[in-house]
Amino acid sequence: MKIAFIGGGIMTTALISGLFANADRPQTIQVADPEADARDRLTKKWPVSCFEMAADAIAGMDAIVLAVKPQVLPVVLDEIGHQVKTGQLVISIVAGIPISHILESLDSRTPVIRTMPNTPARIGLGITALHAHKSCTGPQRQMAQELMQAAGEVVWVDTEDLMDVVTAVSGSGPAYFFYLIEAIQKAGARLGLPEKISASLAMQTAYGASAMAVQSNLTVTELRRRVTTKGGTTEAALEQLVSGHFEQLMDTAIAAATQRGIELASHGIRK
Repeated sequence: MKIAFIGGGIMTTALISGLFANADRPQTIQVADPEADARDRLTKKWPVSCFEMAADAIAGMDAIVLAVKPQVLPVVLDEIGHQVKTGQLVISIVAGIPISHILESLDSRTPVIRTMPNTPARIGLGITALHAHKSCTGPQRQMAQELMQAAGEVVWVDTEDLMDVVTAVSGSGPAYFFYLIEAIQKAGARLGLPEKISASLAMQTAYGASAMAVQSNLTVTELRRRVTTKGGTTEAALEQLVSGHFEQLMDTAIAAATQRGIELASHGIRK
């Protein structure tokens, strides 16, 4: 597999790191980034070829990964649009930009796959949702899946409209968990625990609970039930969360993030 990354930022770095950690690494990796520091950083760490101009990086590549900010994408597509060959797979990790917008600058037959990774991809623990345009072949879907698996787990979404929900759940999701950890550690500190100890307890509990949920063959609902003793401390805490409409708050939050994603996508930006 020969891959060109347009943009040498955090997500490109995470994917390249994961790819070189695999035994079956790509045959060629090329990166285009206008910043000399970014190019130097990548070439010093991995055997990749770097270019200043995007057009110089894509010739002969099997896949072209668009890894730039949404406001930069139109400039990139203007530069490479007429040079992308029909057989080359275009993989977008640009947040909020529909496939139809990308195809406006490419041949309409160009296979495009839109993805939504999240920030834990930086440590190989991300999850990425993918949606393939109808022009994509099975091998091209497999190519995209193998690429994104370098940064964690993957799921496929059949309807592109659902990518805004994906963004609200997993793209923005790490912030929700950080906020929950923050709230728990502050609560412990307010009740007398030293701040560092409360932070350690909250952090490790979140880490352990997440690992249990991922590794267990039980649902999170069942795992919760097994921790909750009738009349015990956990039940007392959960009763407060239920009476405070915690689940409804999360419904409202996810819906708000989804709607905001739709609004920003319509303007071609995402924050």
